Amino acid sequence: MRVVLGSIWHESNTFSPTKTDLKCFKENQLLFDNDILDYHRGRKNTEIGGILEVAENKHIEIIPTVSASAIPSGPVTTAAFKFLEQNLLERIQKAKQQIDGVLLVLHGAMVTEDLDDPEGYLLHRIREIVGSSIPIGVTLDHHANVSRQMVENADFLIGYRTHPHVDQSEVGQQAAKVMSFLIENEVKPVMRMRKLPALFPGESSPKPRAKLVQRIEELERREEILSASFFIGYSLADIKEVGPCAIVVTRKDKQLAEFEADRFAQLMWKLRNEFALETVSIDEGIEQALGTSGGPILFVDTGDCFWAGGGGDVPFFLQSFLKKGVKNAVIAVIVDLEAVNKCIRTGVGKRLTVTVGGKLDQVNAKPITVTGTARVISNGKYWGKDFQFTEKEIDMGPAIVLDVNGIGVVIVSKRTSIHDPAMLRSLNIEPKDKKIIVLKDGLLNLVTYKSIAKETIFFNSPGFANWDYCKRSYQKILRPIFPLDPLSLSFSNRAN
Repeated sequence: MRVVLGSIWHESNTFSPTKTDLKCFKENQLLFDNDILDYHRGRKNTEIGGILEVAENKHIEIIPTVSASAIPSGPVTTAAFKFLEQNLLERIQKAKQQIDGVLLVLHGAMVTEDLDDPEGYLLHRIREIVGSSIPIGVTLDHHANVSRQMVENADFLIGYRTHPHVDQSEVGQQAAKVMSFLIENEVKPVMRMRKLPALFPGESSPKPRAKLVQRIEELERREEILSASFFIGYSLADIKEVGPCAIVVTRKDKQLAEFEADRFAQLMWKLRNEFALETVSIDEGIEQALGTSGGPILFVDTGDCFWAGGGGDVPFFLQSFLKKGVKNAVIAVIVDLEAVNKCIRTGVGKRLTVTVGGKLDQVNAKPITVTGTARVISNGKYWGKDFQFTEKEIDMGPAIVLDVNGIGVVIVSKRTSIHDPAMLRSLNIEPKDKKIIVLKDGLLNLVTYKSIAKETIFFNSPGFANWDYCKRSYQKILRPIFPLDPLSLSFSNRAN
């Protein structure tokens, strides 16, 4: 059997003014044809790596097309999306007479300058090309805003179950196995989705998620059920079909799919108040850290998190640490090419006064002027793990470490993966020796810093990724919606 494979992956924060152009994809991942196989084959934790592993075992011939991904930011430009769309669809059109199925690796929360549901649009276009008899399967991020158009044009959608996302390979494997089953047995599955009128925080608590994963395991033990998934949605996208949902895919049983999808969604609704992470104010966090012996204590800067579309240059923690006299701390990172260049011109060991931050995110940040000494100047390249925990060389662009009153401020030229302790070590900083480490990478550090961090404290800090929904000017979302509005009716009373 022959299966076409493609991927266009982006999480788009519509509240960020920083557009995602083709350069952003080129800097992260933009591969075509057999280069996709060469890159992903044997990768530890990518969906495509998992798909390729099953394909080899089941003698599935993979026809690669496009694999593109960019770090979350503002909406994708129309020009970039059209380029990716054209390359993907042309290759599928060329191969359509020879294929038995289509597997796509998408995010599910991409927005472009003129499309609120580009993934649904892509699936519609692909369905037009391959027809109704060819199965289309899709893997999606845990934060996907699944649309009705996506459900209508795909045969199955399967999402990550973990956060931090450490199961991409398993999800890819499951998708490939389901696809193989559908082709071999000529089965047309039934998929049903139940959408919740809710906004859940992107950085969410593991407790309700564990209960939902348990329900998935119960469902997938039943022979008739091919897969079950839940998505918490991406609330930083102001679109009509934002929000969490539950999906159940059966072999043929429509009634079972509808019943279990509804029951699954009811469980999510019951748990809706449990998804928010426990956070503290900056003053409480500093007091808690300084009152704890040893370290390092991780301060998770969720509001300015790269992987939720934060700009990465809000100097909130630097300003707070200076005000409180915090020492032996590291702030990783502040993105500021201008500040980096000034430090490089001044040189290592020289004191200088420099203005830092507030250039990418001018909504939630103001630049701060500090005086310090450049301790390290680096080309910003290090060998570590990316967000899929795959070994690779990561390029932050030219980077410096500026010592400001005992605070090591890591200033980099561009937004990229910084959650791996290898990043700090590449700049001659040993994380184990620090009292406090600020990271702008959401929950990823719960995996990478697990053996190092003595404690982790979360802050709903300023930035484009802040989940204080009441402060956001939503224009397109459907109302009423939790938690913005009182909901006296069950979500099941709302048209789905």
